[in-house]
Amino acid sequence: MKTKYLALLIAAMGSSLSFGASIDGLDAAYSKDSTVYDGTSGDALTVSSPTTIGVNNTAHWTMAFTISGLGSTSESNVGLLFTYNSGSYKNLEGLGFQLSESGDLTLCAGGFAYNGGTNSSPWKAQTFSDYSTSKPLTLFYTFNAGNVSISAMLGNDTSTLTTLTTLSSGASFSNQNMTQINFSAKDASGNTWSAPNGITGEYTLNNFDLYTAVLTEDQMREYALSAVPEPAAASLGLLGLGIFLMRRRRA
Repeated sequence: MKTKYLALLIAAMGSSLSFGASIDGLDAAYSKDSTVYDGTSGDALTVSSPTTIGVNNTAHWTMAFTISGLGSTSESNVGLLFTYNSGSYKNLEGLGFQLSESGDLTLCAGGFAYNGGTNSSPWKAQTFSDYSTSKPLTLFYTFNAGNVSISAMLGNDTSTLTTLTTLSSGASFSNQNMTQINFSAKDASGNTWSAPNGITGEYTLNNFDLYTAVLTEDQMREYALSAVPEPAAASLGLLGLGIFLMRRRRA
């Protein structure tokens, strides 16, 4: 009996060290739990209460999230992680990707129609070579007074944190507030919105948090490390599971 409880305790310790993501002293305005997207599904997070998020030239906020199981795209297709809406505007800005079979990962910002479909912001892109889908990828989409940047960190390797400062899209909209965050990507009418070239993203959203601040690099590292299990935490979970299974086999 004691062995059983010890095994469960060890497994619980491992899992508790790898649940969710957080930044010490900074609470998220909105959060979303783990969700699997199969390339056709999508859903929306409504943004209104408790905090209004602006998309004008004075607003500052950061979306932080970790993904795994990112699916490759074919030819010139662009997979989609999310867009956000504002009032009568639809799919203002967002984050897309292209992932080749060889492991070239291109992250894209912008590129969505707004203002009744008469305007669009250009895609801004940055490519990482030798991306490994075996490790989770933590992404930070920062809106800073209308300028958008994307930062990325691979697994729990803090040396890989890269801020793509070239992705300045000038995405400010006077007197507008964000109303929805559409994951992979569902529009306000409830239908899955077609990404460029007609596909959406295939991936697992491990965790998602929206902060009403521009995160520092230290805060980004802290968030990413809390989202990705440390090797010791993963080992604890496997050790506990192994002990538990051995005990069941003997019984």
